[in-house]
Amino acid sequence: MDITELTITPVKYQDDRTPKCLAVCFVSFQAGLQLRNIRILEGKKGIFIRFPNVVSFANSEARKEASNRILATYVINHCVDDPR
Repeated sequence: MDITELTITPVKYQDDRTPKCLAVCFVSFQAGLQLRNIRILEGKKGIFIRFPNVVSFANSEARKEASNRILATYVINHCVDDPR
């Protein structure tokens, strides 16, 4: 499963909801599939991905691969403290 584009937009507002939405994602796959409104959420056990209800992966490995890539990109680009 090759991801050709991955855009993560942090959510600027926070409220008291649990799980808390940290960011919204757009993913484009090499096969031409595009997914919008993927959410990165923070719950009691850490951060996780919530795909839209209309998304169905062929198997758990494909879902895990996409989730891991999205989370890794989020952590690398949005969870590092600014050293300034």
